[in-house]
Amino acid sequence: MALSAQDKILYVANKLGLSSLNLMQGSTGAVYDVDTDISGQIFTSASRHQNPGVTNLTQNEFEVNEALLVENIAFYVRNEAGLTQNFQTIYGSNAVIVFDLVIGNKRVMKDTPVFAAGSPYTFANAANFTQTAGETNVQCFVPRHQVFMEGAGVLIPPQVQWYVDYRIFNVVTGATIAATDATAIGCYLFGTRVLLNFNTSI
Repeated sequence: MALSAQDKILYVANKLGLSSLNLMQGSTGAVYDVDTDISGQIFTSASRHQNPGVTNLTQNEFEVNEALLVENIAFYVRNEAGLTQNFQTIYGSNAVIVFDLVIGNKRVMKDTPVFAAGSPYTFANAANFTQTAGETNVQCFVPRHQVFMEGAGVLIPPQVQWYVDYRIFNVVTGATIAATDATAIGCYLFGTRVLLNFNTSI
């Protein structure tokens, strides 16, 4: 029998001795950040950004009784003007991201390749226009991410730092592709998030 997202969160919480986590409220949540330093790591410098256009974090560590069960991991490109770009348009259809997810001092996902095209509509830009040859412009939703993975099922517990190491490769030639300021890589971690429930906490 498969464990639900809540069961996984409670199991890890109990192992960590967080007995009050079952009094908290769970909801959908997401964290994101962009590697503006072009360092090959995402989330490590989130505290320096403090900009909703770059990150929604003040640090890469959750507070007490706050956790995120990561269900989807998505990568995207952010250019120098702050616009979100289609990954495959920028890097080409032969590009693949290989990443590690590090929680604390453990690599919980290692050398994981992600190159599936498409994305959930949750992460879409409205009011973009596309045009086919000789046709009228059509307003549409354009996926923010062209590289994403579903069903990760990894829990980031409270008060533990985490980050993503990534590399970009050409899957045909095997060559490493370098990111630049104009093609900075961003990452979303999306899933079930536990937050304080003040009805039971006060």
